[in-house]
Amino acid sequence: MGSGSMAVCIFRLVTILGFFVFFTSWAQEFPDSIPMNDIRVLASHNSYKIQPTARTMKFINRFKSVLGEENQPFQLVYSHVPISEQLGAYHIRGLELDVYNDPTGGRYFKHRLNFFIPKQRIKEETYKALKEPGFKIIHIPDIDYQTNYLSLADALEELNAWSVSNPTHAPIFVNIELKGSALGDEAGILRLLGFKKAIPFDRSALNQMDSVFQATLKTMYRTTEFLNHELTLQDRILHQGWPTLGEVRGRIFVIIQGSGASNYPEHGGAFKYGSSENPNCIFLLCDDPFANEMLIVQQRSTHIIRTRTDAGTIEARKNDYSRLNKALGTGAQILSTDYYKPDPAIGAFVIPFQGFIPY
Repeated sequence: MGSGSMAVCIFRLVTILGFFVFFTSWAQEFPDSIPMNDIRVLASHNSYKIQPTARTMKFINRFKSVLGEENQPFQLVYSHVPISEQLGAYHIRGLELDVYNDPTGGRYFKHRLNFFIPKQRIKEETYKALKEPGFKIIHIPDIDYQTNYLSLADALEELNAWSVSNPTHAPIFVNIELKGSALGDEAGILRLLGFKKAIPFDRSALNQMDSVFQATLKTMYRTTEFLNHELTLQDRILHQGWPTLGEVRGRIFVIIQGSGASNYPEHGGAFKYGSSENPNCIFLLCDDPFANEMLIVQQRSTHIIRTRTDAGTIEARKNDYSRLNKALGTGAQILSTDYYKPDPAIGAFVIPFQGFIPY
């Protein structure tokens, strides 16, 4: 290694350590009196996910030339530890759960891709919970189906138990992404091969989902609580300001996004992602901090904004922190990553910002 390369490596190391020390120290200094939109938390992306098997990846890679640049198989190769470990060991305070509607049960029990992969046989009994009616957590049905939680209820129960056991934790923000499309929706030939279509989220399904939230999450911070007798969520901010950190300690915020989100009940417990023009929106989704820099800067006083520090394993493979730097510079409050811990198979990439340290 030449002196120039050594200098670059040392610079990167010092930069990463500097981020870690500065932001960990800064995070611990939040007083309970500050408005909740002035805190910053680290979140995990697709928080339930376990990466596909080696045989699955080998099979999918055979088709990478026709999948397009944005759908390359390598982007599926990441995993997360269980939610309670994310919250406890890594100080994660934002989660994301991809949810499919399965009102009669069994729709996603068979994993069709395995039919085409010699010698790949999974123990279907480990997936028997998929036979029950309810809301299922899956990244891509039939292909990228391995998960720490088969059902929404399973994930929420673990989250609730941790929250109740840690009553002074910083607020936890949970993205619920409603999935309205699966591979069976993409092409008729895939349906003929047995790949399933997704079932839309209608008003009845989302009323049921709201009941699951409110029955399971004992520490849920509801929209009515935020309104505090105001007509709209933005009226609450305008007339009363944001709740303080002290007022939302130990609480869970659920935010809905995705296909059919407009069917979620108007006075349900969860919030919804929306646009800055919507008076009943206080959460904005701006995954790309480069493309949304000005919007985030302009709206962070009246909204809590989620962005991503890395995506599709791309930054991790390049050891590229430019997206993190941009995300930090915008002032977005929820920073989502797949790398709150490094993946040794890829390299040393890790987001060196632990978010709000709650104790």
